[in-house]
Amino acid sequence: MRKFANLFFEKGFFLVLNMAWTWTAFGQSQNFESLFQIQSFPEEFLPGWWGNEVRSTSARIFRSGSAGREGSGALAVQPISTFNGVLWVRLSTEGLSDPKVSFWSRSLRNGTGSRPAAVFYSWGKSLNGEFEGRTRLGEENEFGNEDQEFRRYILDLPEEMRSETAFFLKLEIEYGPGSGSAARWLMDDFAFGEFVVDTDPPGVDRVKGYSATELLLGFDEPVDPGFAQIPLAYTLEGENPERVSLLNDSTAILYFSQTLEEGRPYEIGVRSIPDLEGNFLLDTLVAFSFFDPTAFELKSLVINELMPAPRNDQDLPNVEYIELFNPREKEWRLGGLVISNSRTSAILPEYWMPPGGYLLLGPANQASLLQPFGEVLAIGSWPTLLNSGDQVSLKTTGELLVDELSYTTASWGGSEFSGGGYSLEVINPSFLCGNSNFLLPSQSPQRGTPGELNSVFDPDFGGEMPMISKRYFLDSMQIFMELSYPILSVFGPGNVRLSPEVGIDSAFLISGKEIRVYLNRPIEEGVVLSISLTGLQNCLGGDLPELGPISLVWPSQVQKGDLILNELLFDPLPGDPKFVEIRNTTQKYLNLEGWALGNRSSDGQVAQLRFFGERGLFLPPEDYLAISTDSTRLKITYPKSASGRMLQISSLPSYPISGGTVVLVRPDGEVEEEFRYSSSLHHPLLRNSKGVSLERISKIPAAATSENWQSASAGEDYATPGRRNSQDIEPKDLESVITIDPKVFDPEGSFGPSFTSISYLLDQPGWLGTFRIYTSGGQLVETLGQNQLLGREGLFVWDGTDAEGRRVRPGYYVLLAELYNLGGELLIIKKTVVVGIKL
Repeated sequence: MRKFANLFFEKGFFLVLNMAWTWTAFGQSQNFESLFQIQSFPEEFLPGWWGNEVRSTSARIFRSGSAGREGSGALAVQPISTFNGVLWVRLSTEGLSDPKVSFWSRSLRNGTGSRPAAVFYSWGKSLNGEFEGRTRLGEENEFGNEDQEFRRYILDLPEEMRSETAFFLKLEIEYGPGSGSAARWLMDDFAFGEFVVDTDPPGVDRVKGYSATELLLGFDEPVDPGFAQIPLAYTLEGENPERVSLLNDSTAILYFSQTLEEGRPYEIGVRSIPDLEGNFLLDTLVAFSFFDPTAFELKSLVINELMPAPRNDQDLPNVEYIELFNPREKEWRLGGLVISNSRTSAILPEYWMPPGGYLLLGPANQASLLQPFGEVLAIGSWPTLLNSGDQVSLKTTGELLVDELSYTTASWGGSEFSGGGYSLEVINPSFLCGNSNFLLPSQSPQRGTPGELNSVFDPDFGGEMPMISKRYFLDSMQIFMELSYPILSVFGPGNVRLSPEVGIDSAFLISGKEIRVYLNRPIEEGVVLSISLTGLQNCLGGDLPELGPISLVWPSQVQKGDLILNELLFDPLPGDPKFVEIRNTTQKYLNLEGWALGNRSSDGQVAQLRFFGERGLFLPPEDYLAISTDSTRLKITYPKSASGRMLQISSLPSYPISGGTVVLVRPDGEVEEEFRYSSSLHHPLLRNSKGVSLERISKIPAAATSENWQSASAGEDYATPGRRNSQDIEPKDLESVITIDPKVFDPEGSFGPSFTSISYLLDQPGWLGTFRIYTSGGQLVETLGQNQLLGREGLFVWDGTDAEGRRVRPGYYVLLAELYNLGGELLIIKKTVVVGIKL
C-alpha cells in the first residue's frame, strides 16, 4: 500500500485526513437517508444493521435528518452514564478480493460536559458469537464534546475474516472519561468494497456564470477545501476574485468586484489546487463565454401550465402543480425566485433549468407523485391555487416580474372542464405578451400534459396583425387607444406619428393593448388628427407594418338641434335587423358619448334605454349614423349603403311593426327628439312596406311632424342607412319648390277663391312630376298631373272635387308631389291643404 503524508495508520485502520478514493467494486453501502425501523436488537433497524437501543428521539441510537454530510441524514449515537451504544453491521465478501470498510464520522457538542464519545470496533463471525480485535477508533479524545467536521475512516479486514463469506463489524460508542455530559457521535456514507488510491490531479470540467459578479467553477473530483478557497489560486484578466466559497466538495463560487459582461468571452487561470489525495492541478487556462443565469427579464421563463383543481379519479395524480418552461437558449439558475399566488409566496430552492426544459413545481408532501412526469421541484410552503380563480406570478427577489398568469372559472370555457380535473395550458410559450386571456383547458386524454409539450400548442399563435380598435381623447391633452390584439411592451413617443404635427410629451403601452399618449399642449376643438403607430412588434417578436393612419378629433358637445332622428326601419325583411339613423346637422364633430335610444311605455314614460354612445364615439359634420344589431346584414340588404356609417349594438328598444315611438335621449337623460311612427306614414301607393324605411324629408320641421317623413325611394334600395336620405330636401327648397295658395279654401267661394293654386319653381327645366291629392287617411282623391314634363315653373289648380267631379268633404287633405329628372334625382314633397265651408 502506498504511503502518503496525510495518511495515519493505527492497528488495522487508517484515517484519511485529506484524501479521495476511487471505488472499483461495492459490497454494500448505507447513506442513512431511509427512515429507521424503531426496533432494537435482535431486530434490524435497517437491512443488515442492528442496534442495542434504537429510538425515534434524539437519544440512544437514532437517525439525525440533517446532521450528515452536506445536510443529509446520518446515524447518531448519544452515550450517557447509563447507556453505551452498540452497533452490528453484517458484511459479505462475495465477489470481492481485497475489500475495506469506509465511513465518515464526527462528534457534536452535547451539553457542557468534557467527556468524549469513545468508539471501539471489533470483528465477529456470527451476530451472537465472540468478537475479537477490539480497537479504539482514532486517538483517546478523537470524538471530543465539540462540533467537528466530518473525517473519513478506512478499516482493514483482519486476516481471519478475509476467508469468510459473511461476518460482522461491531461498533461500541461509550460514555468517555471526564465530567458532565458526553459528545454525540455521528456516522455517514458507510461503504464496504474495493477501492484504489487516485493518483490523477483534478481538472476543471466547467466554468459558467453564477450571477452578474460571480462564477461557478467545477472540478472533476473533490478538491482540498483549504486550497480551493484561496483567491490567489484564480485569475480572471489579471484580477483575483475578492473571495471564494465552496458550493460542495468539487464546486467553487468565485466573487468578483466588477460586473461581468453578458455574452463576452473570458479566460480564467486556475493553479495550485490539490484533490483530497494531494494531487495538485497543473496551471490551467480555461476559455468560456459569460452568461448571467440570474439576469431574468419578462418571459425569460414561462408559466406554461396550471393544475388548480386536480381530481382523484383521473390518470394524473390528485396534486396541484405549476409547470415552468424555459423558452430561451440559455440555462437559468432558479434559486431565490419567488412563486406566488394572490395570498402566499414561496422561494424556489437551487435548480439549474436547461434551454427548452420543463419543470414541475408541486407541494413538498406530494411532489414525489409528479416524478413519473418529469423534473420536479418540491416547494415547502406551497401557494395553494384557488379553484375559483387566482393569480400566479414568478418574480425575482427584487420584485422583477418574470411571468404571470391569471385565471377564473371562465378560463376553462365551461363547468364541465373547470370541475373536471383539467389543467389550463398556454397555447404558445414563445408568446411574449400576457397569456391570461388565451388559456385553454387541456385537450390531452389524461387532462393535463405535465412535463411535456402542451396539447393546445400552436407555434403560429401570436403572429396576428393588430388593429386600432378604439381611440379617443380622455381630455384635450390625453389620447387613449386600444389595440385589437396585444403587442410587445417596448413603446414610447417615437412609436407615434401625428399629423398635423403636435408635440408629444410621453407615450405608454399598458397591458399590451392600451396606449396612452400625452400631448405638450391642449388640442383645439374640431382639429382632425391623423395617427399612425410605427416600429411595433407582435407577440412573437416579429416586426409589424405601420398601423393606421386613423383619424381622431377632440369633438364638440351636442347643442339643441345639432343631432336629429333621420331615418327608421321598423318593418325589416325576414332575417334583417331594424335600424334607427341619426344625423349631425352641423359643421362640427359631435361627441356621442352617453347618448341612447329608447321608446315610450304604455303610460308614456321613456323606457328600454339602449346606450349606443360609447366613449370616443363622434359623428363628423353633416354625417349620418345607422344604429342596428347587425351592420353586416344591413350592408348586404342595402348594398348602395355599404359604405355608409353604421354602428352595431347588442339590442335596440322595442319598435313594433304596428307602430310606436322612437326616443333620442341625451347623456343627462333629457329627451332630445322623438318620432311617433306608423305604417300610415308610408307612401299611399306603396303596396308592401316591408323592408322600406321612413326617411326624414327635412331637418327643420320637428321629428314629430308626420308630413316630414316619407318612404325611401325604390331607386335607393328602399333605405339609405348611414348616408343621405333619398327624400332629403334642404329647408330652402322645401319652401320654394312647391307653394300652395291659399292653404284653406271653400269650393263654393264663400270666403275667397273657390280653388287653390299649386305652383312649382325648379332650378332647371326637364323635371317630370306627378301631383296627387289624398285624404288624411291615405285614400287617393284626385290626380292633378301624371308624369308631366315640367318647365322651370308652373301651376296646377284644385277646385276641391275628386276624380268623379264630386265635391269633397270639408277637412284636411295632403298634396303629394313626386318630382324626378333624368339624372336620377327624386324629390317627394308633402303639403297640407284644408277644404272649408261657410259657417
